[in-house]
Amino acid sequence: TIKVTDKMLSGTSPTATKTFTITISDNPDVVAIREANFPDETFRTYVRNTFDEDVDGYLRKNEIAKVTEINVRGEDITSLKGVEHFTALTELICDFNQLTAIDVSKNSALQTLCCSGNQLTTLDVSSNSDLQVLECANNQLTALNLSKNSALTYLTCINNQLNALDMSKNTALTELWCHDNQLTALDVSKNTALTALSCFNNRLTTLDVSKNTALLLLWCNDNQLTTLDVSKNTALLYLWCNDNQLTTLDVSKNSDIEELVCSGNQLTTLDVSKNSFLLRLYCSENSLTSLK
Repeated sequence: TIKVTDKMLSGTSPTATKTFTITISDNPDVVAIREANFPDETFRTYVRNTFDEDVDGYLRKNEIAKVTEINVRGEDITSLKGVEHFTALTELICDFNQLTAIDVSKNSALQTLCCSGNQLTTLDVSSNSDLQVLECANNQLTALNLSKNSALTYLTCINNQLNALDMSKNTALTELWCHDNQLTALDVSKNTALTALSCFNNRLTTLDVSKNTALLLLWCNDNQLTTLDVSKNTALLYLWCNDNQLTTLDVSKNSDIEELVCSGNQLTTLDVSKNSFLLRLYCSENSLTSLK
Protein backbone atom coordinates (compact mmCIF):
# COMPACT_ATOMS: atom_id res chain seq x y z
CA THR A 1 0.00 0.00 0.00
CA ILE A 2 1.36 3.39 -1.04
CA LYS A 3 -0.01 6.77 0.10
CA VAL A 4 0.34 9.57 -2.40
CA THR A 5 -0.25 13.18 -1.30
CA ASP A 6 -1.34 15.73 -3.90
CA LYS A 7 -1.01 19.34 -2.78
CA MET A 8 -3.30 21.65 -4.74
CA LEU A 9 -1.53 24.97 -4.93
CA SER A 10 -2.96 28.46 -5.20
CA GLY A 11 -0.14 30.87 -5.76
CA THR A 12 2.67 29.71 -3.50
CA SER A 13 0.59 28.30 -0.64
CA PRO A 14 -1.27 24.99 -0.61
CA THR A 15 -5.01 25.45 -0.22
CA ALA A 16 -5.92 21.76 0.02
CA THR A 17 -4.35 18.36 0.38
CA LYS A 18 -5.69 15.13 -1.08
CA THR A 19 -4.34 11.73 -0.09
CA PHE A 20 -4.70 8.74 -2.41
CA THR A 21 -4.14 5.14 -1.32
CA ILE A 22 -2.90 2.82 -4.05
CA THR A 23 -2.71 -0.90 -3.35
CA ILE A 24 -0.28 -2.93 -5.46
CA SER A 25 -0.47 -6.71 -5.15
CA ASP A 26 1.66 -9.39 -6.81
CA ASN A 27 0.07 -11.14 -9.75
CA PRO A 28 0.52 -14.85 -9.08
CA ASP A 29 0.37 -15.53 -12.81
CA VAL A 30 3.32 -13.24 -13.58
CA VAL A 31 6.92 -13.67 -12.36
CA ALA A 32 9.40 -10.89 -12.91
CA ILE A 33 12.79 -12.12 -14.13
CA ARG A 34 14.79 -10.06 -11.69
CA GLU A 35 17.35 -10.64 -8.96
CA ALA A 36 14.78 -10.90 -6.17
CA ASN A 37 13.20 -13.94 -7.83
CA PHE A 38 16.30 -15.43 -9.49
CA PRO A 39 19.33 -14.27 -7.47
CA ASP A 40 21.93 -16.26 -9.43
CA GLU A 41 22.82 -14.21 -12.49
CA THR A 42 23.64 -17.21 -14.68
CA PHE A 43 20.39 -18.98 -13.85
CA ARG A 44 18.46 -15.72 -14.31
CA THR A 45 20.01 -15.23 -17.75
CA TYR A 46 19.18 -18.83 -18.69
CA VAL A 47 15.55 -18.35 -17.65
CA ARG A 48 15.28 -15.07 -19.55
CA ASN A 49 16.86 -16.41 -22.75
CA THR A 50 15.05 -19.74 -22.71
CA PHE A 51 11.55 -19.13 -21.40
CA ASP A 52 10.70 -15.43 -21.86
CA GLU A 53 9.06 -15.82 -25.24
CA ASP A 54 7.83 -12.24 -25.64
CA VAL A 55 11.07 -10.81 -24.23
CA ASP A 56 9.31 -8.49 -21.79
CA GLY A 57 11.24 -9.44 -18.65
CA TYR A 58 8.31 -11.36 -17.17
CA LEU A 59 7.20 -14.97 -17.16
CA ARG A 60 3.48 -15.18 -17.67
CA LYS A 61 1.22 -18.11 -16.83
CA ASN A 62 1.28 -19.53 -20.35
CA GLU A 63 5.08 -19.30 -20.51
CA ILE A 64 5.54 -20.97 -17.12
CA ALA A 65 3.18 -23.79 -18.04
CA LYS A 66 5.37 -24.74 -21.01
CA VAL A 67 8.50 -25.28 -18.90
CA THR A 68 8.92 -29.02 -18.41
CA GLU A 69 12.72 -29.26 -18.68
CA ILE A 70 15.57 -27.22 -17.24
CA ASN A 71 19.15 -28.09 -18.17
CA VAL A 72 21.86 -25.98 -16.55
CA ARG A 73 24.57 -28.62 -16.28
CA GLY A 74 28.05 -27.29 -15.57
CA GLU A 75 27.19 -23.58 -15.53
CA ASP A 76 28.88 -22.69 -12.21
CA ILE A 77 25.51 -21.80 -10.67
CA THR A 78 25.39 -21.24 -6.90
CA SER A 79 21.61 -20.94 -6.42
CA LEU A 80 18.54 -22.36 -8.13
CA LYS A 81 16.13 -20.11 -6.25
CA GLY A 82 13.28 -19.44 -8.62
CA VAL A 83 12.94 -23.01 -9.82
CA GLU A 84 9.90 -23.32 -7.55
CA HIS A 85 7.87 -21.24 -10.03
CA PHE A 86 8.07 -24.01 -12.64
CA THR A 87 5.42 -26.32 -11.25
CA ALA A 88 5.08 -28.29 -14.50
CA LEU A 89 8.77 -29.23 -14.44
CA THR A 90 9.42 -32.93 -15.09
CA GLU A 91 13.18 -32.87 -15.68
CA LEU A 92 15.79 -30.84 -13.78
CA ILE A 93 19.40 -31.29 -14.79
CA CYS A 94 21.70 -29.20 -12.62
CA ASP A 95 24.73 -31.40 -12.04
CA PHE A 96 28.29 -30.07 -11.87
CA ASN A 97 27.53 -26.66 -10.44
CA GLN A 98 28.29 -25.04 -7.06
CA LEU A 99 24.96 -25.72 -5.37
CA THR A 100 24.85 -26.14 -1.60
CA ALA A 101 21.06 -26.57 -1.51
CA ILE A 102 18.16 -27.37 -3.84
CA ASP A 103 14.48 -26.79 -3.05
CA VAL A 104 12.25 -28.92 -5.28
CA SER A 105 9.32 -29.05 -2.87
CA LYS A 106 7.08 -27.14 -5.30
CA ASN A 107 8.06 -29.24 -8.33
CA SER A 108 5.65 -32.08 -7.62
CA ALA A 109 5.61 -33.25 -11.27
CA LEU A 110 9.36 -33.89 -11.28
CA GLN A 111 10.37 -37.25 -12.79
CA THR A 112 14.10 -36.77 -13.32
CA LEU A 113 16.52 -34.96 -11.00
CA CYS A 114 20.22 -34.89 -11.84
CA CYS A 115 22.16 -32.93 -9.23
CA SER A 116 25.46 -34.83 -9.05
CA GLY A 117 28.75 -33.03 -8.61
CA ASN A 118 27.60 -30.23 -6.33
CA GLN A 119 28.12 -29.49 -2.63
CA LEU A 120 24.82 -30.74 -1.26
CA THR A 121 24.72 -31.89 2.35
CA THR A 122 20.96 -32.54 2.35
CA LEU A 123 18.41 -33.39 -0.31
CA ASP A 124 14.65 -33.47 0.29
CA VAL A 125 12.63 -35.26 -2.40
CA SER A 126 9.66 -36.13 -0.22
CA SER A 127 7.34 -33.94 -2.34
CA ASN A 128 8.38 -35.61 -5.59
CA SER A 129 6.28 -38.77 -5.61
CA ASP A 130 6.58 -39.11 -9.42
CA LEU A 131 10.37 -39.17 -9.32
CA GLN A 132 11.78 -41.99 -11.44
CA VAL A 133 15.43 -41.06 -11.92
CA LEU A 134 17.63 -39.57 -9.21
CA GLU A 135 21.30 -38.81 -9.74
CA CYS A 136 22.87 -37.22 -6.67
CA ALA A 137 26.39 -38.65 -6.81
CA ASN A 138 29.53 -36.81 -5.74
CA ASN A 139 28.01 -34.59 -3.09
CA GLN A 140 28.32 -34.54 0.70
CA LEU A 141 25.06 -36.26 1.63
CA THR A 142 24.97 -38.00 5.00
CA ALA A 143 21.35 -39.17 4.67
CA LEU A 144 18.84 -39.78 1.90
CA ASN A 145 15.15 -40.40 2.55
CA LEU A 146 13.42 -42.07 -0.40
CA SER A 147 10.35 -43.39 1.41
CA LYS A 148 7.98 -41.21 -0.68
CA ASN A 149 9.50 -42.15 -4.03
CA SER A 150 7.90 -45.48 -4.85
CA ALA A 151 8.12 -44.76 -8.62
CA LEU A 152 11.94 -44.59 -8.50
CA THR A 153 13.57 -46.87 -11.08
CA TYR A 154 17.14 -45.51 -11.17
CA LEU A 155 19.33 -44.20 -8.35
CA THR A 156 22.96 -43.24 -8.26
CA CYS A 157 24.15 -41.79 -4.96
CA ILE A 158 27.78 -42.82 -5.26
CA ASN A 159 30.59 -41.00 -3.52
CA ASN A 160 28.70 -39.41 -0.66
CA GLN A 161 28.88 -39.99 3.09
CA LEU A 162 25.85 -42.24 3.52
CA ASN A 163 26.00 -44.79 6.34
CA ALA A 164 22.45 -46.06 5.78
CA LEU A 165 20.12 -46.38 2.81
CA ASP A 166 16.54 -47.59 3.14
CA MET A 167 15.27 -48.87 -0.21
CA SER A 168 12.27 -50.80 1.12
CA LYS A 169 9.68 -48.48 -0.50
CA ASN A 170 11.38 -48.37 -3.89
CA THR A 171 10.02 -51.59 -5.32
CA ALA A 172 10.21 -50.34 -8.94
CA LEU A 173 13.98 -49.85 -8.73
CA THR A 174 15.95 -51.50 -11.54
CA GLU A 175 19.40 -49.93 -11.02
CA LEU A 176 21.09 -49.00 -7.74
CA TRP A 177 24.53 -47.43 -7.75
CA CYS A 178 25.56 -46.69 -4.16
CA HIS A 179 29.26 -47.46 -4.12
CA ASP A 180 31.86 -45.30 -2.39
CA ASN A 181 29.84 -44.52 0.71
CA GLN A 182 30.00 -45.70 4.32
CA LEU A 183 27.17 -48.23 4.30
CA THR A 184 27.35 -50.87 6.99
CA ALA A 185 24.18 -52.64 5.81
CA LEU A 186 22.09 -52.79 2.65
CA ASP A 187 18.70 -54.48 2.40
CA VAL A 188 17.60 -55.02 -1.21
CA SER A 189 15.09 -57.78 -0.49
CA LYS A 190 12.18 -55.58 -1.62
CA ASN A 191 13.90 -54.52 -4.83
CA THR A 192 13.06 -57.61 -6.84
CA ALA A 193 13.24 -55.77 -10.19
CA LEU A 194 16.94 -54.91 -9.76
CA THR A 195 19.11 -55.67 -12.78
CA ALA A 196 22.20 -53.74 -11.62
CA LEU A 197 23.57 -53.37 -8.09
CA SER A 198 26.85 -51.61 -7.45
CA CYS A 199 27.68 -51.31 -3.74
CA PHE A 200 31.45 -51.66 -3.73
CA ASN A 201 33.76 -49.75 -1.41
CA ASN A 202 31.44 -49.62 1.57
CA ARG A 203 31.55 -51.36 4.95
CA LEU A 204 29.17 -54.23 4.28
CA THR A 205 29.65 -57.43 6.25
CA THR A 206 26.64 -59.21 4.73
CA LEU A 207 24.70 -58.96 1.48
CA ASP A 208 21.59 -60.95 0.65
CA VAL A 209 20.72 -60.94 -3.05
CA SER A 210 18.56 -64.06 -3.01
CA LYS A 211 15.43 -62.05 -3.90
CA ASN A 212 17.12 -60.25 -6.78
CA THR A 213 16.71 -62.93 -9.40
CA ALA A 214 16.80 -60.43 -12.30
CA LEU A 215 20.33 -59.24 -11.49
CA LEU A 216 22.64 -58.95 -14.47
CA LEU A 217 25.39 -56.99 -12.75
CA LEU A 218 26.63 -57.25 -9.16
CA TRP A 219 29.62 -55.25 -7.98
CA CYS A 220 30.11 -55.80 -4.26
CA ASN A 221 33.88 -55.71 -4.11
CA ASP A 222 35.92 -53.86 -1.47
CA ASN A 223 33.66 -54.63 1.45
CA GLN A 224 33.96 -57.01 4.40
CA LEU A 225 31.85 -59.89 3.13
CA THR A 226 32.60 -63.35 4.48
CA THR A 227 29.91 -65.12 2.45
CA LEU A 228 28.12 -64.46 -0.84
CA ASP A 229 25.31 -66.63 -2.18
CA VAL A 230 24.59 -66.02 -5.87
CA SER A 231 22.80 -69.29 -6.51
CA LYS A 232 19.47 -67.52 -7.11
CA ASN A 233 20.99 -65.02 -9.54
CA THR A 234 20.93 -67.26 -12.58
CA ALA A 235 20.80 -64.34 -15.06
CA LEU A 236 24.03 -62.82 -13.73
CA LEU A 237 26.51 -61.64 -16.37
CA TYR A 238 29.01 -59.60 -14.34
CA LEU A 239 30.18 -60.39 -10.82
CA TRP A 240 32.84 -58.43 -9.00
CA CYS A 241 33.33 -59.65 -5.44
CA ASN A 242 37.05 -59.07 -5.11
CA ASP A 243 38.76 -57.72 -2.00
CA ASN A 244 36.41 -59.20 0.56
CA GLN A 245 36.90 -62.07 3.01
CA LEU A 246 35.24 -64.88 1.07
CA THR A 247 36.38 -68.43 1.76
CA THR A 248 34.04 -70.06 -0.74
CA LEU A 249 32.29 -69.00 -3.94
CA ASP A 250 29.82 -71.16 -5.84
CA VAL A 251 29.08 -69.92 -9.36
CA SER A 252 27.75 -73.20 -10.70
CA LYS A 253 24.23 -71.75 -11.09
CA ASN A 254 25.47 -68.69 -12.99
CA SER A 255 25.78 -70.36 -16.36
CA ASP A 256 25.56 -67.09 -18.36
CA ILE A 257 28.28 -65.24 -16.49
CA GLU A 258 30.79 -63.47 -18.73
CA GLU A 259 33.01 -61.69 -16.22
CA LEU A 260 34.07 -62.92 -12.78
CA VAL A 261 36.42 -60.93 -10.57
CA CYS A 262 37.07 -62.63 -7.24
CA SER A 263 40.67 -61.63 -6.51
CA GLY A 264 41.84 -60.70 -3.03
CA ASN A 265 39.77 -63.16 -1.02
CA GLN A 266 40.54 -66.34 0.90
CA LEU A 267 39.35 -68.90 -1.66
CA THR A 268 41.02 -72.31 -1.69
CA THR A 269 39.00 -73.76 -4.59
CA LEU A 270 37.14 -72.33 -7.55
CA ASP A 271 35.07 -74.26 -10.07
CA VAL A 272 34.10 -72.46 -13.28
CA SER A 273 33.48 -75.57 -15.33
CA LYS A 274 29.78 -74.73 -15.64
CA ASN A 275 30.45 -71.18 -16.86
CA SER A 276 30.82 -71.79 -20.58
CA PHE A 277 30.29 -68.12 -21.52
CA LEU A 278 33.03 -66.84 -19.22
CA LEU A 279 35.26 -64.35 -21.04
CA ARG A 280 37.24 -62.80 -18.18
CA LEU A 281 38.33 -64.38 -14.91
CA TYR A 282 40.44 -62.65 -12.27
CA CYS A 283 41.15 -64.80 -9.23
CA SER A 284 44.61 -63.78 -8.07
CA GLU A 285 45.57 -63.11 -4.44
CA ASN A 286 43.68 -66.08 -3.04
CA SER A 287 44.89 -69.38 -1.61
CA LEU A 288 43.76 -71.55 -4.49
CA THR A 289 44.81 -75.16 -4.57
CA SER A 290 42.21 -76.12 -7.16
CA LEU A 291 40.90 -74.26 -10.20
CA LYS A 292 38.78 -75.94 -12.82
